[in-house]
Amino acid sequence: MDTQNRNRAKIAKAAQYIEDNLSEGLRAFDIARYAHLSPFHFQRLFSAYMGEPVSQYIAARRLEKAALGLKECSNANILQLALDSGFQSHSAFSKAFKKQFGLSPSAFRNTPDAARQGIAQDRQFLVSTPSGKAIEVMDVIDLEHFHFQFRESSGTHEGQFFRQNDQDIGQQFSALLAKDSPPDMFLMSCFPNTPQNLNDANVPIWFGGAYSTQIDSDWSHAWRHFDTGTWAVFEHWGDYRFLYQTWNQIYRNWLPHADYVLRDDIPFESYVAASDLSNQSRQLTLIYIPIRKA
Repeated sequence: MDTQNRNRAKIAKAAQYIEDNLSEGLRAFDIARYAHLSPFHFQRLFSAYMGEPVSQYIAARRLEKAALGLKECSNANILQLALDSGFQSHSAFSKAFKKQFGLSPSAFRNTPDAARQGIAQDRQFLVSTPSGKAIEVMDVIDLEHFHFQFRESSGTHEGQFFRQNDQDIGQQFSALLAKDSPPDMFLMSCFPNTPQNLNDANVPIWFGGAYSTQIDSDWSHAWRHFDTGTWAVFEHWGDYRFLYQTWNQIYRNWLPHADYVLRDDIPFESYVAASDLSNQSRQLTLIYIPIRKA
């Protein structure tokens, strides 16, 4: 494993530790030690790979958790909700909550849809306030309509999808490429719904190939049509296990800064010259985000 992937693995370990301990006291020093990094190096790497400072990442996840809890149970005890979300006092929680969502917890209880919302429609309470340099977009392109032939898997584990059946997925991609009429555009996968956390066992994952024209094929009878539109394209170099870190940078750092907003289509990733998802060698993945001018 090269230096970049070793560093990404340590940040992945830290992110999972944060996810597992959101309701506990979380200090950057302790998280860094858990990830086997010096505090300075840890904070620099976390911002570089996850797109925001660790303190901001923790606060956003805690407040998302609290907002979801309050929306699901409008008569929840706010002090208990604050403690369960990792805040030490009612006042600290209320101040952070109002700053994040533009409403106090009590006002949110009555009108949650009036709160400031995040970018992803199916994670509406994950609100980011990015700081520092944003990830750079490789290109903004227009793609003609295309057809996506797919099979379905499900679940993420520690941010990774296909984790439990890497070899099987790789073999299925290989079988698709071996067909008499393989994809004439690229291999790809996408989430029709956004994973709700690093360990979302139920989120569906579609994987397969993109075609300029729909064909008859027994590899799968499931197809999804993508309309002509504009896409922001990002590069992820390295191990597939850490793709979620680049996705995080895009949604939590680049989009809030950009002169674009999401349009109504599904983001996806395509795999460049790679059919074996279990291969941990250096690989290039392109991430496509559907956008329109703000």
